[in-house]
Amino acid sequence: MEFGIELRNVGPDVTPERLRAVAQGAEALGFHALWLSDHVVIPTAFTSRYPYARPGAFQVAQTENFYEVLSTLGWIAGLTTRIRLGTSVLVVPQRNPVLTAKQLATLDALSGGRLIVGVGVGWFREEFEALGASTFERRGAATDDYLRVFKAIWADETSSYDGSFYRLPPVRAFPKPVQRPHPPLWVGGTGPACWRRVAALGDGWHAIRPQRAALEEGCAAVRAEAERAGRDPATLALSVRVLLRWSEPPAPEAEVRDLIGDEASVAAQVRAYAALGVRHLGLDLGYGPFEEALPTLERFARLARSEGWWT
Repeated sequence: MEFGIELRNVGPDVTPERLRAVAQGAEALGFHALWLSDHVVIPTAFTSRYPYARPGAFQVAQTENFYEVLSTLGWIAGLTTRIRLGTSVLVVPQRNPVLTAKQLATLDALSGGRLIVGVGVGWFREEFEALGASTFERRGAATDDYLRVFKAIWADETSSYDGSFYRLPPVRAFPKPVQRPHPPLWVGGTGPACWRRVAALGDGWHAIRPQRAALEEGCAAVRAEAERAGRDPATLALSVRVLLRWSEPPAPEAEVRDLIGDEASVAAQVRAYAALGVRHLGLDLGYGPFEEALPTLERFARLARSEGWWT
């Protein structure tokens, strides 16, 4: 199994110096990927519900200094040499697909082929409206169309596309990504439409803090959809983003979707994910102080080496 970290690019305490320290520290410790979140603007009043935590958990006050994900990943690419760079997740249907595909191809080329493109349909209606994106009501179908535009831009010498949401006349767009035919697309979300999207257009499923039963259901569904689409399920990556928090064991049953506890408890939870076929765990440190990030990661790295998860 591989392990990444959610590099927090949001919050009043985020600074370039802190981002640099954690990114370079994580690479030095041996972590495999850095993941950054995506929001362009945060409307000050909204009724949309954040789907990955309890109601009310998404607070405007926490979202100051939300560094734009692709610009920040490009900057981090120049500060690192090995660690992979991922979006967790890029809100596809609120961005122009041609410009986004060009930015992603450039980032993959400049980083030497280190990009993982985590993609999602989005949940924040008011952000779509602020960006002038009219796709919210049909954001799943728009995402499918836009991902096909991405692939046309990335793979074809002369790129074109004629879809329900976007029409691209023949154009030339270079550089192409280093990774061929394109950087891996890991699809975020849950439910039947998401699992079909993984099998039809993705290279993996990137689940965000799923409960155990939902993860088991999703893993089985992704494999079934892959077989239905004529794809080998073993070629699709299973990735899960979880909260990491050191505490005394045991982790309460209500928190089984996260890594919470001491070394023995966390190790048992990681093994449970591995038994489900999860290949990549993205460790989210939450909104804790930046000064605690590297000690938390150092403790996990010691555990990973003692368990033989990586050398």
